[in-house]
Amino acid sequence: MKILIMKFRNIGDVLLTTPMISALHNLPQTPKITLLVKSGTEDMLTHNPEISEVLVLPERNDSESKYSFFMRQQKFILKLRKKKFTLCINTTEGDRGIITGFLSGATQRIGYLKEKDNWWRKAMITKAYTWDTRHNKHTILKNLDLISHIVKPQDISVNFYFQPEDNDFITHNLTKNNWNGQQKIIHIHPVSRWIFKCWRDDAMAKLIDYFSLRLNLKVVLTCAPNKIEINKLKTIIALCKTQPIDFGGKLTLNQLGALSAKSELFFGVDSAPMHIAAAVNTPCIALFGPSSIKSWGAWPNNWINKDNSSPYNTNGTQEASPHIMIQQNKACIPCNKDGCNGSKISECLETLPAQYIIEKLTQRLIITKT
Repeated sequence: MKILIMKFRNIGDVLLTTPMISALHNLPQTPKITLLVKSGTEDMLTHNPEISEVLVLPERNDSESKYSFFMRQQKFILKLRKKKFTLCINTTEGDRGIITGFLSGATQRIGYLKEKDNWWRKAMITKAYTWDTRHNKHTILKNLDLISHIVKPQDISVNFYFQPEDNDFITHNLTKNNWNGQQKIIHIHPVSRWIFKCWRDDAMAKLIDYFSLRLNLKVVLTCAPNKIEINKLKTIIALCKTQPIDFGGKLTLNQLGALSAKSELFFGVDSAPMHIAAAVNTPCIALFGPSSIKSWGAWPNNWINKDNSSPYNTNGTQEASPHIMIQQNKACIPCNKDGCNGSKISECLETLPAQYIIEKLTQRLIITKT
């Protein structure tokens, strides 16, 4: 059997397809699994031994004419059809996935439809599931629902793979920054390109100083290589009394995973690096604002799925060992909005007290990492 799985979303979404990949890989007759993803997300899967191939969806270049792009798309579709897929699984609800799946030539095509959908979308899918907009289930479980008629895994884990050279790179650069090889590391990813997911800069700086001065931890900061995150990280560092190691914008996704694996704890905001850290079995404490913990909380690997329910509830601070997700328990959460009243600032994050988070972080640090 040849299976095509499509995920046209961001890096965290792509990583959270790995439980589905594992479930299909473990079928009695091991299938060949191909992933089709957006450019920039493929590193989440590159070294996964359960995947035969990772393909990148063509996107139009700035200097490319519509005709040239159309012809390149046609060549890509022909490439897909030559692979003779038996099954295609579209894990998102958009038109692009439905159309690509239909054009792939796969005889079985699984995907999402809305409760009231267009006839042509219905015609392109052989087995349909209703898209859940109510955030009642973790994203991983929603992915697994799509293959529930094929396999129902009980022991669910997210997998992320990096190479020995990624670990060597991290060790070398930590040593260059006066790490003695013995001091415990805390990996802090304090920012997001979505500013409404970020905590106060002064409060984040206070925590960084606390871990360095009071707990004698080697604090390592990261962010993505984009101006918004780098500038915000610089602002936080300028407010610190200590000098944390700044890897902001300097690591690949694989190196980021190697850093998390070497760390005693990950602390940050609701973001893809949180999911990477959880995938390499590093305990996570993450701050959530308007997003749903029930849908996006750090996944506890080896979760035993007895009743197809999320490890988390709707909102409020909660634990799915070894992870703790911190969120205020308010009726408006999760609102999934970009800040309160369009302000790009989430009051539910702004009003989180630093001392409360310090207590939760200290509590988790006394647990031995497995």
